[in-house]
Amino acid sequence: MPPAAAPIVRDVILRDGSALRLRSPRPEDEAAIRAFFDGLSFESRYLRFHGAGRSDLISRDYANADLDARVPLVAHLGDRVIAVAGYDRLNEPDAAEVAFAVAEDQQGRGLATSMLQQLADVAAGRGITRFDAEVMAENRPMLHVFGNAGFGVGRASTGGIVHLALDLTPTVTLAERIDDRTHAATVRSLRALMAPRSIAVVGASAREGSVGGAIFRGIVEGGYRGVATPVHPDQGVVGSTRAVASLRDLEEPAELAVVAVAAGEVLGVAREAADAGVRALLVVSTGFADTDEPAGIAREEQLLAEVRAHGLRLVGPNALGVVNTDPDLRLQALIGRVPLRSGGLGLSSQSGALGLALLGHAAARRMGVSSFLALGNRADVSTNDVLEHFADDERTTVVAFYVESFGNPRRFSQVARRVSRRKPILAVKGTQPRDDTAAPGRLRIAAALTDAALTEALFSQAGVLRVESTQTLFDAAELLERQPLPAGRALGIVTNSGGLGTVASDAAAARGLSLARVGDATRERLAVELPDADRLRNPIDLGVRASSADERVAVRALLDDDGVDAVLVVHVGLGGADPEERLGALEAAVGEREGTAKPVVACVVGGDGSLPERETREIPNYRFPEAAVRALAIAADRRAWLGRRLGQEPELEGFDAAAAQAIAAAAGDGWLGGEETVALLRAAGLELAAAPADAALGEADAVAVLAGAVNDPEFGPVVGVAPGGGLGWAGPIPGAVFRLAPLTDVDAEELVDGPPALRAALHQGAHDAAALRDVLLRLAALADAIPELAEAELDPVLVSEAGVVVGGARVRLAPPPQRDRAKTW
Repeated sequence: MPPAAAPIVRDVILRDGSALRLRSPRPEDEAAIRAFFDGLSFESRYLRFHGAGRSDLISRDYANADLDARVPLVAHLGDRVIAVAGYDRLNEPDAAEVAFAVAEDQQGRGLATSMLQQLADVAAGRGITRFDAEVMAENRPMLHVFGNAGFGVGRASTGGIVHLALDLTPTVTLAERIDDRTHAATVRSLRALMAPRSIAVVGASAREGSVGGAIFRGIVEGGYRGVATPVHPDQGVVGSTRAVASLRDLEEPAELAVVAVAAGEVLGVAREAADAGVRALLVVSTGFADTDEPAGIAREEQLLAEVRAHGLRLVGPNALGVVNTDPDLRLQALIGRVPLRSGGLGLSSQSGALGLALLGHAAARRMGVSSFLALGNRADVSTNDVLEHFADDERTTVVAFYVESFGNPRRFSQVARRVSRRKPILAVKGTQPRDDTAAPGRLRIAAALTDAALTEALFSQAGVLRVESTQTLFDAAELLERQPLPAGRALGIVTNSGGLGTVASDAAAARGLSLARVGDATRERLAVELPDADRLRNPIDLGVRASSADERVAVRALLDDDGVDAVLVVHVGLGGADPEERLGALEAAVGEREGTAKPVVACVVGGDGSLPERETREIPNYRFPEAAVRALAIAADRRAWLGRRLGQEPELEGFDAAAAQAIAAAAGDGWLGGEETVALLRAAGLELAAAPADAALGEADAVAVLAGAVNDPEFGPVVGVAPGGGLGWAGPIPGAVFRLAPLTDVDAEELVDGPPALRAALHQGAHDAAALRDVLLRLAALADAIPELAEAELDPVLVSEAGVVVGGARVRLAPPPQRDRAKTW
């Protein structure tokens, strides 16, 4: 439980796209809270206080609340309090009474629902499971808020008063309702950033080297369809446009302000922007948290607080810019210029320089971009927000991004899982060194939890396709945008060189693809139509003299073969053959075949190693067979992820979260003793063997498994599995696989099948894999229910045909990591 007096700060996204900060009031807020209540209409005061109530008393109580028995929240717009909400504990230890009020001119924005949701989250973390509320029957807006928030609601009426009881227990319905609200609000909040009707560039001057001036000229020269205005005190001419002295001088408020001024001036510009009605800021200025200096970090916190006070969205600081190639908008507000095509690739980058390189790669490969955003320091707008935008953007068909760290990994997982069901997501993740001093790592499971292992767990569960380089990112994006997904992993190869066919075959094996077994009917057909071919088995070698017509025949035959999932054509230009003509003929052959649902990729290269230059192409063409195979493997991975069951968190019979929490609270920090460990596992429905596990099991062929859990400071509880053997905390773990808790049944299946050595051992003979999955599900639920569970290992977990026996266990408790994220979405 957090300290009773710890202040609460929660940033929320509202229905109209505004982002506001909620916080617990301070004594100096008493006058502002009273002014808020006194400013309510007679009707609102009547409904809030049931016809009675003194604003001075409730204002004093809220401003001086202990944040335990009474927990209030206030929302500000500028210096004005616009909403107040709070709960008071009742005599029942797990119940509290909740109430709220919103200024009349701020109603309808979703503020009451957001405050209720945040109060419920705070209360649930402090052992409260029910909110009671008494609402006058004619107060329909408040009844609507309670009824539609997503909580289970009990209702009774007496004497014109409706008595409500809200069940704060997390449910699927509640999570879905919150996710739907958050998604819609986030997308709306980014409209002023991604599709602004008007832009002001603050700091744009005609001076040579002016960053703002260069950005403004790029906007104009890029053909922006809206209104763009330079803003600079000298009121000079920039790009044939006279600058205005300040944002307040604009005839109409700009929806987006691009800020390119010295770091010390940015806060003042933000205040001016809020007063002028700007909806979003894109700050390219440096000198904030990017410096890693206390002064820069404090400057960024002040900027974010100012933005939150007025409901604006903020990209940066240290941002590169934004692009939207929609023909009706044509926005290029960038540091630097890149020739861009309109297309289906949505790009985002945490690094500005790498983001510019991504745009350059897209241009060089003649790939069209839908939109692009370089996030910089991510003080506000993050990768999660951009994914929400791409989810609803009909022009975006493939999402690709570069990220170095995750502000809220669990929210990323939720959003990415949803988006991945609709569109492929490709990611390059920069590796971050882990601070070994922050986690004791006394158990092997904690030491094995590297940045790479965490990223793999996050991306695997979310359906994100991790690639090792920007080149691979574009190789895969080109295939995913232009070709269908393969139904499986069986590859058919057509080549004019036996050696290249072997190279492609070896690459396929290395990437988990198999050579398709060509059917007898296909071979007979090829023997008739291609009598001069050197080889009719897969890979099909047509010989160096093969014509385009020969390739067309072979490709069509493979596409007609039910045993082939994808086709790769490998051709090197010999004897003056024209690779451009070859590639064009191949596209024509595939295009003529109606209903082709199999991907076709090519490696058609001239004799000098050059690739054909084509303005547009439907079949991706790669310089090397390995790149083509790698892209196909990624497409096959996506098909496999889409084909897996969605999974659900199963009910765990005998799992007693309350008992486990009580045991942890009584035990305190440190390693649990034997009896405490037994009791904790028993509360989770797990029994620790009293005798040596192998004797207790009575099975000579049991497989030893290590199962563990770690509460990561950034990612939260993570569960891992690896081959075991009772080594405890001595030595490294080979081949550990992790997933974020809580686990679904599908997550548990993937954990058991993840480590190759473990998978092979379990498949030898009869072993109860279902019982092992149950152990992992219970361990994950235990880690999720007890924030103080720092690390735990069950080793060995012996798996046989008869079931499982937990032969050993080590558990360490510690104060839970403080994840100071004010942002709640």
